[in-house]
Amino acid sequence: METFLSRVRRRCAPVTVSAAQGPTGELTLRAERLDNGVMQIHWSAGLVLCVIAALQPGAWAAPELEAKAVERLWKSGETLPVEIAARFPNPPLRVENDTGINVLVDLAHQCAFATMWGLPDKLHSLGFRCIVSHAALDTVLTPGKPSRMRIPVGRAEDGKAIRAFGWVPNPEFNVAVTFQSDVNAQAYLPEERKALEVFVRSGGGLVILDNGLGGKSRLQAWASRSLATTFGADFEGCLAGRTDSPIGAGWEIVSKNAAGGPAVARRVVGQGRVVLVTAFKDIDWDSKTDKAQAAARKALLKEVVQWAAGGRKPVGGEARFSQTLGGGGGIYPELEERLKGAVVYYSRNQKSNLLEAVRQELPRISGHLYGWLPSPVPEEPMFIILAAGGGGGWAVNAFYPKETGVISLDEVGLFGVFAHELGHTMSGPRNSRGEVAGDWFDGNQGEAHAGWWQGKILALYSDNKSMRDCNNLLKNDKTASELDLGLPDREAYKKWGNGKVWQKLWWIWQQLDDRYGTTWYPRWRWVQNTRWQDQPGRRLSVEDMVTDMSIACGEDLFPFFRKIGTTLPRSRLDKVVFLGETLSLPVAPLEIAPAGNARHDPIGDYRKPLRRQN
Repeated sequence: METFLSRVRRRCAPVTVSAAQGPTGELTLRAERLDNGVMQIHWSAGLVLCVIAALQPGAWAAPELEAKAVERLWKSGETLPVEIAARFPNPPLRVENDTGINVLVDLAHQCAFATMWGLPDKLHSLGFRCIVSHAALDTVLTPGKPSRMRIPVGRAEDGKAIRAFGWVPNPEFNVAVTFQSDVNAQAYLPEERKALEVFVRSGGGLVILDNGLGGKSRLQAWASRSLATTFGADFEGCLAGRTDSPIGAGWEIVSKNAAGGPAVARRVVGQGRVVLVTAFKDIDWDSKTDKAQAAARKALLKEVVQWAAGGRKPVGGEARFSQTLGGGGGIYPELEERLKGAVVYYSRNQKSNLLEAVRQELPRISGHLYGWLPSPVPEEPMFIILAAGGGGGWAVNAFYPKETGVISLDEVGLFGVFAHELGHTMSGPRNSRGEVAGDWFDGNQGEAHAGWWQGKILALYSDNKSMRDCNNLLKNDKTASELDLGLPDREAYKKWGNGKVWQKLWWIWQQLDDRYGTTWYPRWRWVQNTRWQDQPGRRLSVEDMVTDMSIACGEDLFPFFRKIGTTLPRSRLDKVVFLGETLSLPVAPLEIAPAGNARHDPIGDYRKPLRRQN
């Protein structure tokens, strides 16, 4: 047990309260007034959230106390409990010509940017209130059950908004919209199908979006797994080429496609309604869409949702829905795994192989990276959203906490993204003051840095053992001298593109790995942080960077960097002072040649001079 003392604004009698620790489980608190007017709160596991839960009903907590407690929670990776989240509601949606109809857009069975970011704005423009969701459908379709959402809790010192994760009661929905076009994407669980059937039969609307029903093999797959089969669609008519009732009895064919198959079909189920739109493009548009075509698609989307919502009265009231704002949601996955420096969110319907990868391999990958690059664990963990479907991802840096979305059906792809994003959080060994000092031109924890660690992991888990195929640099530039890393003001990026710059850096670093072993990189970070500790904000020149790297490797790298086309003010660094000692550096005998494969050897003591390996 721990004790928390806080000065209160008014006296209270002894009281016992209960507070939710998360979506499940309870914790009992004891609160009592002492003779000196101090409020004493007892709770288990040191959960500050319970103090707020206890004090909140009587408005006892001082604002500064509450702010610190909330900050401590979200920075620890906790999702704020319902009692606290209720104190930070999202603003109501601004919907033109608000119909009062609440729409849930399901992303847990295939996450696509068009539905995650594009569709909500389209629905809002048509008068519908919308929230997207990565959580299992039976979780979010239960009114009042807590779901994980972003909530506004304040601003950070740098001015960025803090939109912490909190448990917020589900609103009631008129319509659920779900999209799936990939037969390999995450399945609809039996519990989800049952929840949807109950939702529809009690008056809810369901809109099922596909991306075209063409192809016999795809139709055969859809006949067994499509959500539409729960509501009587068998697709036998589509397979047989029938045009009278191509997806089974009870369905009204609203419109047909060019092949005579259903473009839009609908039916009444119990008190609710189901609509099947077989080509997502028919209700999608953008600035490049022909005006007449865009108007027709807009009208069809409005008609589809309004008809689906016809089984019950609009919810109305305020729609304080969390929005994506360039991120994932909305409603986030309901389950989580806690790792060193990271929290992974995933839905219950996630692929078993990916869940196994999260539970078994991500901790190992984290261990590998921290072993190769000793770093302080960030105060704020990285939040990873394991989304549905394959291909792509997203990153949020515009507000806190930061998040990374991974859309992958492939374990190796997941591992690479995880390593990349974890790399962004790892500073490497710091100086004796515990600080990072100086900032080299790609950023201490920038893209080249993160991509390097991603390359190590990709090579470890895949058949491609190279470092990000960095030797492709030599295919069109045999002397590796065309791209000049020494140009000022990021001119190299502007002239050759980010990818080319990073590729050249990885080729250089792999050459150093080949000669000096894996310890050179953490030693470089330590040398930089130590050498510039009296000028921590210094923006390092390329000369500064090459000097730091030469000290770290124990050999003069200037001749090599000049040989590969780098503009530098000096040709040699034969002597340099580091930690009060004058070092004599022989020229590094590096040649312009293909680099070796990625290395995974354990590092040595990065504070000691390196022993060259070849």
